[in-house]
Amino acid sequence: MTQKVDNFKTRASILLIILAIWTFVTICASFYFSVAAREKYLAMGNKIAVRYGEYYPGRGRILDKNGVVLAWTEKYFDLCMLSTPQDDQLCKIILAQIQKVVPDATLEPSKDAIVLMKRNISPHQIVKLEELLATLPELKVIPREERKIVDYQEVKSLIGNITIYNGQCRGISGIESKFNYSLSGKSGLYEVMLDRHKNWIPGTWKLKRKAVPGKDIQLDIALSEIRQKGAK
Repeated sequence: MTQKVDNFKTRASILLIILAIWTFVTICASFYFSVAAREKYLAMGNKIAVRYGEYYPGRGRILDKNGVVLAWTEKYFDLCMLSTPQDDQLCKIILAQIQKVVPDATLEPSKDAIVLMKRNISPHQIVKLEELLATLPELKVIPREERKIVDYQEVKSLIGNITIYNGQCRGISGIESKFNYSLSGKSGLYEVMLDRHKNWIPGTWKLKRKAVPGKDIQLDIALSEIRQKGAK
């Protein structure tokens, strides 16, 4: 009988020691993750969830000496699909939902990284698509800028051409290139948190640096003079 009691006390002691060690380890781990390593793991989490991005101001206009606008920028919005389903039936189901808002949108199975569904959708359609954009992470509204020039070849030759570099217009010839720095302005910086589908989480957008709009450039020549010179 005495032997059984001693064995019981021994087992109880071992169990208490194990529980004490487990409690100590748990407290130490809790302290480490909640206090000692808190900043480290918050920083790691932020790298995953927080993103920084640049946004570009409108490019400045180019005017003749009388204030006639020769070149300007217009913004458009395109509806696109990323990672398009390869199943034709699934594409039809998704398209039927989208066409309730954008009737002339199209979608077919494709291996392309980005598939254009509809070019130049309206701001009204973007608002109506908001709920669908939240439930279909592959569906994106992608902004696009187009540089416009008055429709005279002489003016187009003088103004020159632009290219898109990292999402920003950049002059590569003519007046666009000569005054590119002033026309471009300075980019702004924002911070936003993303969900697991890499969509913006509403209410998390923060402005970190304001953008500086591009300046208008006024030439010392009139539109009529540009056309006359080009005709010679």
